[in-house]
Amino acid sequence: MPFWTSALSEPRRAHRFLLSLPNLTSADSSVAYEQYLAKKVTKPSFQVSDQPHKFLGNTYYYPGIVTWQPVSAVIVNAINPDGNQIIYDALEKSGYLKPTTQAQVFDNAGVLPGTINKFDSVRALGNVVMEELNGEGGLIGTWTLENAFITDAKFGDLDYDTDALLNIDLTFRYDWAEYVSGPAVAAATDL
Repeated sequence: MPFWTSALSEPRRAHRFLLSLPNLTSADSSVAYEQYLAKKVTKPSFQVSDQPHKFLGNTYYYPGIVTWQPVSAVIVNAINPDGNQIIYDALEKSGYLKPTTQAQVFDNAGVLPGTINKFDSVRALGNVVMEELNGEGGLIGTWTLENAFITDAKFGDLDYDTDALLNIDLTFRYDWAEYVSGPAVAAATDL
């Protein structure tokens, strides 16, 4: 039965979601990313490669390797919490050393010669979680990006010809995504 013929069923809506980035905080943890700053996020997607096998003039295909595609998000670049600082601090927590900091490695100033690495990058970001909600605010599903880290950050453009909000565009790479159906789905089927 189509959803529009029953008041008990409704389609998912693009504007009902929460994006959690729990470890995005300033270096001193005084300010943190807030869920209300999220404007847009792409949901996880995957691609399955195929492998051909030729036999007696025909080609047959078999599923191969699963590759999860990058996820992008747009968040408002707020003054407080300072979006620029939070993302920059995440870069440093990932192991990035500025050239000025690298000099301290050789001056024996207690700075270790580390580089960006997966462990620190994943820890700097925390679990990226997307929660889809229904019209009453009930949870209908949760996507969690496993071992996610930031691969791209764009801080927007300054422009005297507009009064638009500044955004930060983020791209996440992750190993795989987990999906869990929420309690609001079960409640809708019980009606």
